[in-house]
Amino acid sequence: MLDSYFFIPGDKKKYIDKIESIPSDFLVVDLEDSVPVKSKGLAQELALKVAIKDNYYIRIPFFENRYTDEELKKLILHYEGRIAVPKVNDVDEIYRIKTLAPDLKLKMIILVETPRCLINIKEIFDQFSTDIHGVTFGSHDFCSLTGIKPTEENINTYKRDLVLYTKAYNVKFIDGVNLDLSNFSQFRKECVSAFEMGMEGKFLIHPMQLDKLKEIEYFTKDEMMEIKEVYEHIKSIPSDSIEVYKINGKVYEKPHLLRIKKIMSKLDPKK
Repeated sequence: MLDSYFFIPGDKKKYIDKIESIPSDFLVVDLEDSVPVKSKGLAQELALKVAIKDNYYIRIPFFENRYTDEELKKLILHYEGRIAVPKVNDVDEIYRIKTLAPDLKLKMIILVETPRCLINIKEIFDQFSTDIHGVTFGSHDFCSLTGIKPTEENINTYKRDLVLYTKAYNVKFIDGVNLDLSNFSQFRKECVSAFEMGMEGKFLIHPMQLDKLKEIEYFTKDEMMEIKEVYEHIKSIPSDSIEVYKINGKVYEKPHLLRIKKIMSKLDPKK
């Protein structure tokens, strides 16, 4: 149910060459955390050779002085405005990025990794929500900066706040990376929690995570049976014509039924 967003290290030619074969919903060529400073030139060169598709993004370290404005512009244009923006603090930084390609409609993924970004996220959405594809909460950087212990309870406090903003501004919320490749029970728990919290995607860093994500069951057998039974009653009804219905002795209002339609469309895109 969660869309996959798979990071590819920008300086690893063997992975870049295989990008078309990676079965992820979205692919993100990374020029930031996974690339050492000494490899920035190679990563840029390889990134610009990628034959672009409309589900390809690139994460660019805009605020670390790794690349000139002209180099940044080339990367933005090559990826048709689909950029993941780390270490954002405020609207002024977004304005700076937009001036690099003023005539291009951006489709940004904002990485909320600093306290200032979290505080300013409403203003960022107010001014740029139509240029934003999604956001993610960078808990590793955020907790490192703040000294907050990275427990699930602490992190979820901020995730829940961001969920409300993303829903209000019709922006996707993509859950952050899980760095533990040895504990897939925790990975599964994290993904189910993200889905139940209202998120739409998950960032991934390893092919095993892609496989495990596809295996996750987000509903119990009884819940899934109920969803399918209700869907059979409403599948032929246009969404704007759905009303209140009593099905198998239970009343379902329009919001519940629209959610069921959305779930079934994710399970089977042909529906």
